[in-house]
Amino acid sequence: MNTMEPPFRMRSDLVRLVEGGFAFPLGVEHGGLRPQQPGWAVEHRPAGETVCSSLTYTIVVSHELVRPLVRELMRLLPDQLCGILELGSRDAYREVDVFLGEPISRDAFLGPWELFETLLLEDATLGVGVNAPEPLVEIFLDHDKRLFIHVDPVFEQAVESVLTAWRIPRRRRPELDARVHTPVMTRPVLRDLPRSMVDTDHLLAELRMDWKLHLDEDPDRNLDGRGRELGETLWRAILLVDQEDPAGRRQAHAHVWAVAGSRREMQIMVDQAMRSDVEWEFQMLLSMDRVAFDDRPQELNALLPQVADAGVLLYRVDPVGTVAGTWDERDG
Repeated sequence: MNTMEPPFRMRSDLVRLVEGGFAFPLGVEHGGLRPQQPGWAVEHRPAGETVCSSLTYTIVVSHELVRPLVRELMRLLPDQLCGILELGSRDAYREVDVFLGEPISRDAFLGPWELFETLLLEDATLGVGVNAPEPLVEIFLDHDKRLFIHVDPVFEQAVESVLTAWRIPRRRRPELDARVHTPVMTRPVLRDLPRSMVDTDHLLAELRMDWKLHLDEDPDRNLDGRGRELGETLWRAILLVDQEDPAGRRQAHAHVWAVAGSRREMQIMVDQAMRSDVEWEFQMLLSMDRVAFDDRPQELNALLPQVADAGVLLYRVDPVGTVAGTWDERDG
């Protein structure tokens, strides 16, 4: 059950990018990948020593068709499945964060999907999907909201009947290959509300909890995107915290800067920092990333480049105020 309390609202000042009748998510301001032709294509992947035979569908449609098409294909999902979330990383040593979920029920997945669906379909900084391994069914929307379906061949007729019903033309795969138009420029799709703590980080943190998502990395090693050991590095964690207030709950962001040799070590330091804070109550972890030395805050200007000793360097809480908004028809 999703526990999100504050409302979130989509911006109403955005004009959707449309090129040649092909619409894009609101999060694309200009540029990005353009398909040569809308439609679908399929590739057969033969069985190997460690993998079973499968079909991979690439589906490219204008944005107004994405939501109903995804909902129709989700009828193929079994009772147990795993969520997938992919987004551009703020980590100094990795370009993309991939989160994989623990097995949850179909209803446990679909409930948060329905709540966050508008954000997931319109935000051009993230990809989202779902996987069930036996028999294989995987539905994934990339950042440009192109749809990729990986399935066991037993689902061939079911998938293609949906595509036929929606009158999506079959193409040769090269016709669907994206071509670079201009460098992509993305924009936020959530409205910035006064005195509100709600932003994409908060909503994705809620989603990660609901789908039981974990970052796809070894928590006991400190590796860069190429698998090289980094040793001790500078980390920053941002947490949502709150406290009692006469008008409701007063909220804030807590920032923990530390030197650690792994994500697990950093998590231990964050836990210790929160236990020592008697004024603020921990609500959720919003982000935990490695930071380049030159991006340290002013309070750590005296820090030497050779950060060899693990430990917390700085703990700071930035209050926002008391949040007491109510839901209405504009809320997500």
